[in-house]
Amino acid sequence: MTNGNRFSFIMYAGLVLFPLSHQANAVTASEQIHQSLSEAITHDLAQWQKQQDIKQLSHKFELRIPSSAKSLSPCNQALKVSPSKGLAYGRVQRKLSCPSESWSLYVRAMVSVTALLPVAKRNMQRDEIIEKADIQWRKLTLKTSDKYILTKESEILGQQVARKLRKNIPIRVSYLDSPVLVKLGDPVIIEAALPGFNATMAGIAMDSGKMEQAIRVKNTSSGKVITAYPIAKGRVETRF
Repeated sequence: MTNGNRFSFIMYAGLVLFPLSHQANAVTASEQIHQSLSEAITHDLAQWQKQQDIKQLSHKFELRIPSSAKSLSPCNQALKVSPSKGLAYGRVQRKLSCPSESWSLYVRAMVSVTALLPVAKRNMQRDEIIEKADIQWRKLTLKTSDKYILTKESEILGQQVARKLRKNIPIRVSYLDSPVLVKLGDPVIIEAALPGFNATMAGIAMDSGKMEQAIRVKNTSSGKVITAYPIAKGRVETRF
């Protein structure tokens, strides 16, 4: 119970401290635990949203406070909440302790998160290149299996589908790969640059390659095989 008071939190020695009301003796230990863990979960979700650069996010959670909390004495100082481990949503467990009363206990929570995410408009097959017309934004409820997802359009556009991508689901990192810019046997333009010197030459790719991946290229004029790096479709550069 907050009794209309405002609360703040501070980080100290790896623990999140959630000050209680000045009227702490008016509430039960269970209520203090509920308040402190609720604020800790909300704090973790806000941090995760910022890290993932998610524009819109909503959440709800259910705390499962052990019945043994009813027999605990109310704490007259800030409860200590252990740092989170793993995902900020799904099944969450945190340790709460009261130094002044010498008690501690673990509390579980089920945290549900809904986020606005870029998704595919249609089912896409392996090796397709994702373009802007293929993407739309949807509010989706995340599962714990959605740990490594892409949340920004810029991370998706121009990428190649590595495995079948279904429409309207979170796009996981493993679903995409950098596109192949040069294929074995392709004619390419070789760019060579040094301070005060620039040159372009024709060549033939002797390997397939993605952005910045070293491949062998044969200079059409000299017949010499060199190492070059794809920088665009059909273009490679040498590095000295």
